[in-house]
Amino acid sequence: MTTLTNALQALAEFCHQSNSSTAITFHRGVEREALRVDRSTGRISHKPHPKSLGSALTHSAITTDYSEALMEFITQVHPSVEGVTQELEDIHNLVNHELDQLNESLWPASMPCFLESNDDVPIAYYGESNTGKLKRVYREGLSNRYGRIMQCIAGMHYNFSFDESFWSFLETYKGHTNLSEADKQTFKSDSYFALIRNFRRHSWLLSLLFGASPAIDESFLNNKPDSLSTLNEKTWFGPKATSLRMSDLGYQNKAQADLYVCYNEVDTYISTIKKALQTPYQKYQDIGTKVDGHYRQLNSNLLQIENEYYSDIRPKRVTQPGEHPSAALQSRGVEYIEVRIMDLDPSSPIGMQTSTLYFIDVFLLYCMLRGDEHLGAHECSKLRELQQQIASHGRDLDMEFDFGHGAIKLRDKTNTVIKALEQVAQFLTTHTGNKAYLEAVQQQADKLKDESKLPSAQLLNLCQNHNGYQNAMLELSKQQQADWLTRPLSAETKHAFDIKADASIQEQKAIEAADTLDFDDFLTTYLKPQ
Repeated sequence: MTTLTNALQALAEFCHQSNSSTAITFHRGVEREALRVDRSTGRISHKPHPKSLGSALTHSAITTDYSEALMEFITQVHPSVEGVTQELEDIHNLVNHELDQLNESLWPASMPCFLESNDDVPIAYYGESNTGKLKRVYREGLSNRYGRIMQCIAGMHYNFSFDESFWSFLETYKGHTNLSEADKQTFKSDSYFALIRNFRRHSWLLSLLFGASPAIDESFLNNKPDSLSTLNEKTWFGPKATSLRMSDLGYQNKAQADLYVCYNEVDTYISTIKKALQTPYQKYQDIGTKVDGHYRQLNSNLLQIENEYYSDIRPKRVTQPGEHPSAALQSRGVEYIEVRIMDLDPSSPIGMQTSTLYFIDVFLLYCMLRGDEHLGAHECSKLRELQQQIASHGRDLDMEFDFGHGAIKLRDKTNTVIKALEQVAQFLTTHTGNKAYLEAVQQQADKLKDESKLPSAQLLNLCQNHNGYQNAMLELSKQQQADWLTRPLSAETKHAFDIKADASIQEQKAIEAADTLDFDDFLTTYLKPQ
C-alpha cells in the first residue's frame, strides 16, 4: 500500500473510534486583492482609499496592499468553505456599493489594467504614525527596487490549518506519544514543513488548473518578450500560458534567486531569511536609504523585511505587536500555512469559486499525508524551473516535462495526481457527508478532457471577443459591479461595517497619538535583529 493509502486508512479508523469528523475539520481564511479602477476609463484609481471603509492601517477586513488603489479583503478564520465565501460576499457587496458612488469598480483579474508608467501607481498611505510610515517606506523601497507596475499584480491567498484533533491523530500515527507541549509544537512545525515540501513538488498543478493570467496589457512590460504573441496592438499573451503572474514575467526578483529556501528544517528556513535581512546588496546600496531627508527604502539589504521574500507558500504564525514573523516562528512555531500561488478567477465576483477552495483543502491534505521526504538542492532548483515552465506552457497538455524521473506528458502526470486527489476527496466525502470535496476534484478532472474549460483558455476567449485584455476585463468589471448593485445591502450588515470602520479610524488616531520616538529612532529599533 502507498503511504497515502495507509495514512487515509489510519485516519478513517481514528475518526471511527472517536466517533467524530473534527480531525478532518479544516480552518481557513482568504485574502483577496483587487485594483480599484475608474469605471468609465478602466484606468487605475488615483483617489484615496474611501474613508467610509475605515482605516487601511487598522481595519481587520478591508485594507490596501502595495498601492492606495490595490484593495485587500481579509476574512476571519472559518471551519467551513461556505463561511469564508459568505464573508467575502458581504465585504464585496459593501465595497461595490461604496465604489459605485466614486464611479469606480474592482478589476476582476490578477494582471493589472493599462498603466501609463510607474508614476501612474499611487503608493498606499497609512497615516503619520511610525507604523504607518514604516509600511509606506517599505513600499517606496519596492518601487525603487522592482518598479510599481509589478506590485499591482493581484492574487488570492489561502490561509489554512488543521484542527487540534488532527494533530492528535498524526502524533499517534507517526509514533510520537506523550509529547510535551513544546515537542507537540515542534512536531506541528516539522509536519507543516513536510506539507510545504510536497506542495512545492505539486504546485504546478494549481497553476495549470486555476491559472487565469495568460494575457497582459502591453503597458505591463517595456518590450514584448519573444515568448509572447500579439492578440492585438495592446494585448500580449502566452499561446499556451496558464499563469503569467507566476512565470518569470510576473513576480520577478532575480536578487532572491540564490536564496536556498527548500523548507527542510524550520531553523534553517528562519536562519536563511534572517541572513537575507542582514546581507547588503550592491544594487540596493546604489539606490541609497535616506537621501536628502527622504527615505528611498528601509535599508539596502537583500530583503528590507521578511514579507519581501516571494514564495508560492509560506509558514505563518500570528505576530504580536512589533514582532517579526521569523521571531514568531522561532519562539512559538508554525501555526498555519499561507498558499500564495492562486490567480484571481475573473469569472467569479469574489475572485474565486467555492469549488476551488474545496479543491485546495483536498490538495493540502494530500500534501500532508503523502510523505515527508526532504528536498535536495538539485530537486529544489528543478521544481522552481518546472513551476515556471508550466505557468508558461501548461495548456499544452501533450508537452513533455521532467517531474524528476524523466520526461512525461503533462496530461499523463496530471491524471496520475488527480487520481490520488480523488482518493483523498472520496475519503473526505465519505467521512464528512459533504459531496463538495469529490465534486471539486471531478470538476478539475473534466478540464483535462476539455481544455476550453481551463480558466486561462476562458480568459483568452474573452479577450478575443472584446478586442483585447483591457476591454474584456473592464466590461467584466462593470458587469460584476452591476450585479452587486442589484443585491440589497442589509441595514444590519451596513451597520456592522460602519462600526468597524469608525473603530479602525479611532484606532489609527490612538496609534498616532501614542508615538514617542521620531521615525529614525523607531526604524533603527524595528530593524534590530530579533
